[in-house]
Amino acid sequence: MNAATASIALALVQFCGGLIMAGLFMNMPKEHCTRLWALSGLCGAAGICLMLVGYNHMGDVWNPLALLAGNTGLFSCCLLAWAGLRSFYQRRTGWWPWLLVGFYAFLFSLLLLYQVSFTQRSYLALVALQLTFWLALGEFARGMSGPHAQRYARWSFGRCIGIVSLLIFISTHVARFVLSFSHPELFIPPAMSNIGVALIYLIPLSGSLLFSVSLMMIYFERLLADRQRLATEDQLTGALNRRELVRCGELLLARAVERKSVLALAFIDVDHFKQINDRHGHLAGDRVLAGIGATLAQSCRPGDVLGRYGGEEFCAVFPGVDHDQACQIGQRLLESVRTQRFEHGHPVTISVGLAVLQPGNQRSWDELVHEADLALYRAKNEGRNAYRMAMSFGH
Repeated sequence: MNAATASIALALVQFCGGLIMAGLFMNMPKEHCTRLWALSGLCGAAGICLMLVGYNHMGDVWNPLALLAGNTGLFSCCLLAWAGLRSFYQRRTGWWPWLLVGFYAFLFSLLLLYQVSFTQRSYLALVALQLTFWLALGEFARGMSGPHAQRYARWSFGRCIGIVSLLIFISTHVARFVLSFSHPELFIPPAMSNIGVALIYLIPLSGSLLFSVSLMMIYFERLLADRQRLATEDQLTGALNRRELVRCGELLLARAVERKSVLALAFIDVDHFKQINDRHGHLAGDRVLAGIGATLAQSCRPGDVLGRYGGEEFCAVFPGVDHDQACQIGQRLLESVRTQRFEHGHPVTISVGLAVLQPGNQRSWDELVHEADLALYRAKNEGRNAYRMAMSFGH
């Protein structure tokens, strides 16, 4: 394959990637990352085509403006891909990268003006593109940060493919940079060697395919994760919704019965919640529920399950917790909410009913919940802001 055919193939790959991202953007117009990725693919395809126009069949500069626009477009393509990654991972880009594009165009135009050789011009392009590759690699390595990071898997398959594609780009450009010093004739058209065609076009073509696939994969992985979260999570409190709570609770209970181990269940109700809504409004009530959900989650271990049962009621399952430990957990839950300060300025308390599955006992999920609910009813009748233990255990 000669250089012209390889460059056309690379341009087609970039164009197809841009069209796919443009389709994503048209279906998700509020997603800034897909807009940037669509522009990246189109800039890359246009840049490579303009670079073909910029050279004549002997490899000499034929149209310097087309060559300048092509090289700038290719550099912009890489920067736009990096900016799209930053947007995807919910980080701001700022304005400095676009000044970098202008500075690159200025330097390249000086090289054309002084008619420096093809090899010397390629050094500028190699250094500039290498910078964008490292920037994008840093975004992939850093991943999602901030409060939403825990919603997504740390290392997804799409992310790994993206890192591999960037390592291909980086190693290819390093090899080209090193060989251009010792054997510059390998990369000079029209008699470009097979090694030159491979390093400039063919290997970057595979890297472009992998990189485009990685962008689509991380986007769809996030969509699937969001869909799964919406199906299992209570949107107000961040705890599990009732359906997922019951599913997880039944699994933990069945495992405890099978292994003849202990398990504790806490049924939690916010005291006088109707008064909070009546006095301060439903928005304040929602914030109280969200705050209590976050507070209760902090009191749970990684293997515990916390869910919103309905209204102002929560339910938590604690595998491996016996009677004495359940009492400690009940007291800890009370104190964690009691010391919390909410926006409306008044303290909020909870009541907790606890039920413990003893080793070797047989209990269904509904039976255990019923026992904890009866204990909760006692706690509320005996003054609230307290916990009570089911199965004849009092406090």
